[in-house]
Amino acid sequence: MDAATPISLFDEVAALKIVKPSLQLYVSIGGWTFSDNNTITQPIFGNIARSPANRRKFADNILSFLNQYGFDGVDIDWEYPGAPDRGGKEEDTGNFVLLMKKIRETFDKSGRKLGITFTGPSSYWYMRWFDLPGLLKYSDWMNLMSYDLHGVWDRDNPIGSIVQGHTNLTEIKTAVELLWRVKVPPSKIVIGFGFYGRAFTLQNPSCGEPGCPFSAGAKPGVCTGQSGYLSQYEIRDILNKNSNSKRSTTSVTHDKEAAVKYFSWDSNQWISYDDEDTFKQKVDWADEVGFSGSLIWASDLVDDYDLTAHKALTGNSKLVTARSFRRDQAQKPLVDDLNDFLGRRCFKFKDTVDLENPQVASCSPYVKMGYDKAGCKGKDGECGKPICCPMNSGLKDCQWRGSGGDCNGRCHAGEVHIASSSWGGTPGQSGTGRCSRGGKALCCKMGMFDDFNENCYWSSGVGSSCKEDEESLAYMWDRTGWGTVFKHGNHFCCPKSQPMPYKNCHWVGEGDCADNTCNENEVTLEADSRGDSYIGCSWYREKSLCCTPNLDVLKTLKCDVDTCTDNEACDDESGLPDSSDVLYKRSYQDGQGRTLWSYGESGLPELILVPPRPGSPRAMFLDIPKLLGTNVYGALKMVSRPYKPGLSVASGDGASTLPLRGGFRMLKDVCGSTAVQYVKLSDLPMKGFHAEHLQEIQMVKRFLQTAVTGYLPSGAKMKSVTIDPQKLLDGWNKLYDVTLPRIGAIVSDKPDWTPPLTPNDRVFEIIGSYAYRTGMSILPRDMNYIKKNLVGGAQPMAISTFNTALRDVAKGDMEAAKLVAGKLQKTIGIFNYLNDGVLRGGLDKARRDLAKEIAIIGQFMPGLEPLSSIWKEFETDLYAEMVAVGTAFVLDSVGRINSKFYDKNTMSNPAAVALIAQANLLKKAIDKIRFDP
Repeated sequence: MDAATPISLFDEVAALKIVKPSLQLYVSIGGWTFSDNNTITQPIFGNIARSPANRRKFADNILSFLNQYGFDGVDIDWEYPGAPDRGGKEEDTGNFVLLMKKIRETFDKSGRKLGITFTGPSSYWYMRWFDLPGLLKYSDWMNLMSYDLHGVWDRDNPIGSIVQGHTNLTEIKTAVELLWRVKVPPSKIVIGFGFYGRAFTLQNPSCGEPGCPFSAGAKPGVCTGQSGYLSQYEIRDILNKNSNSKRSTTSVTHDKEAAVKYFSWDSNQWISYDDEDTFKQKVDWADEVGFSGSLIWASDLVDDYDLTAHKALTGNSKLVTARSFRRDQAQKPLVDDLNDFLGRRCFKFKDTVDLENPQVASCSPYVKMGYDKAGCKGKDGECGKPICCPMNSGLKDCQWRGSGGDCNGRCHAGEVHIASSSWGGTPGQSGTGRCSRGGKALCCKMGMFDDFNENCYWSSGVGSSCKEDEESLAYMWDRTGWGTVFKHGNHFCCPKSQPMPYKNCHWVGEGDCADNTCNENEVTLEADSRGDSYIGCSWYREKSLCCTPNLDVLKTLKCDVDTCTDNEACDDESGLPDSSDVLYKRSYQDGQGRTLWSYGESGLPELILVPPRPGSPRAMFLDIPKLLGTNVYGALKMVSRPYKPGLSVASGDGASTLPLRGGFRMLKDVCGSTAVQYVKLSDLPMKGFHAEHLQEIQMVKRFLQTAVTGYLPSGAKMKSVTIDPQKLLDGWNKLYDVTLPRIGAIVSDKPDWTPPLTPNDRVFEIIGSYAYRTGMSILPRDMNYIKKNLVGGAQPMAISTFNTALRDVAKGDMEAAKLVAGKLQKTIGIFNYLNDGVLRGGLDKARRDLAKEIAIIGQFMPGLEPLSSIWKEFETDLYAEMVAVGTAFVLDSVGRINSKFYDKNTMSNPAAVALIAQANLLKKAIDKIRFDP
């Protein structure tokens, strides 16, 4: 990738974890061209490895990157340390080991299990500079580039200008002998495969065997566009076209000893390559040797969208694309968890086994909850029938209930019955002696019993009932002990405003109450001798109140939390990017980390200790010298126009231009709901709502950045011509020498207001001001903050904050679950807001007015004529980028959530269960993330 690659690519790659939560993602740093001669990047690895301070900084930066994007490891592709023909120095060999050591130390302190690999050559010339045992001491494996053994570069070495297979099993076997000499275990090696072929132009068309001379690289491919190699797609295309030609003389040769194929075409073109036959030969050999895996360079050189090359290499004909996975994915982790809840899938071994032998007594992948001694003649703990439950049953602290000869095993309140026996076992409240009558019950605590009952209670007082806004789920004839036939009864009351925690509550047991045990998908809510009847149990036994937990309670989460908590940037309603380095110092960086503009430059104070007042003009600078890499031009100053902040935007002289006298907010605080609603001004709270620029102030800066660089927000190259930076500097803040139509209303109630007379002022006037409010609305501050980030191409929630919140959810923090779900909910809500039919009238008029104003600039400011066509491209691309960023954020976040709690005991954690459910529900609303033109 290069500087033009959009930074959103990292988010898109990380989103693959959605389709496969166990996927491990590594970022590879370096490469052949990175260390090419006569490049500014060639000495970078050497300089980093040479200095302890640089090694530490490099390791810290890698860790920050991995944490920010959710990657799992790094590959160092230094080509090559020590090699004099590649700018290497002798000291590189030892320094490379020190660099890997520092990375490992940094990773080990991070609290994450992160991987480290390095890429190595297969030739002795370059491999001799690698301290392989030293590097592998701190690395997980080495990626062996067992391809590109030959190419046009051979003409400059003793091999000479002869065609040979770029991948050759005979030479690979010789190369790995170098590894065995220094005792590198095969399990530490990953063998490389190329999804391309090296191609040549034959010097003599009649000589087309390996060893024949070549005159140059082959003709450039129609897709790759470079001489000397062709992708798998291009190779297959050539073969298909020649096979359909009656005059074709193309014949593929399979060199079985070297495990490579080659052919010639167009008289003098020659290529070697791999296919399903040669891939299998190499894989079979690699498996026999014991290599740990395969490296592909490169997956984007595949021959077609059916992944033929991948299928050929892996031998798996059922491979499908990530798009297919996404189409079919569902909230499987949570569905499985809910199906496993309580005793639904618990089971007991049919036969008695040796409990001390894990091979026969293991419950894996289930969890052993106890054992039944029935049929065992040995001592306690020696033999028995293991009782197993799914990891996500939500059960804990199991023990056998029931003792004495006349057993009456009954679970206590908050427990679930999962097994019965006349013998029992351990753990238990009694020994393992057999019952003469009745039986024992293995009972386990329902881990979330207290959470289910959190807002419910038994009514107090004899003959008491539930309140009007409550529902009675169960009845007990006399819970207080003071009931009489004239006055008695208590109810189990729960608020009607939330899902009922239980269904089908009923009392079990009558007569002698020998049958008083709930079934495996019920929990014992209470025990009492009378239950719901005046007639009680005999023999001092008790009835059981059995209830089925309502799983909807687990999946319900209210996003009634301020997602701006502890984020002071939310208080700035201007919609400008915020910086984390200095309080109230604002700056903006592009995807390559270059600072493009910042407050505090060009004469403004470097540090603004007091935040600007809401609605006041904001000064920004487009740093053209940094953008273009030249000091020929100065920085462009832009200043927004003042506007009335908060709810006051609906008052004053310009209020008549405000399309709606009200604002928007989420329709419901249930996290799974993404709809928004319009609320009239009188019903809005005085605090917490911002006057919101539908076309953000920062859009102007991003637009002018595109105009001078030629790159759209997405990173794509625009079709329009760029403008002369000097013409922009000359004209942006220049007074028009013509009289132009008034924008908006006449403002007399603001003495600091002046008519807009420059391109800068007129553009920002339409963005939102005292006089023109057609493009303004009112929005909760946390939603305004999310929209600001989306317009700026940034994630609505920083990855570090997201990861911290997930860790808190794993600890059972319900507020953290609400924070994460709230960000997802409101991200989708922003697009419902922008597409709302009530709002779009004002937004679309403001868009048209802004486009007209930009056209006026081109009409009257020399050299700025292209701005109008640039704006058309820019606006379309900006909204498309917003959709891409919002979609990636939601999908990636859901994937991270599922991955975080994948194969974990989530059913003992209400916060995790609720977040998983709501996140996967929100994922189903992903089609709402769009911007209707």
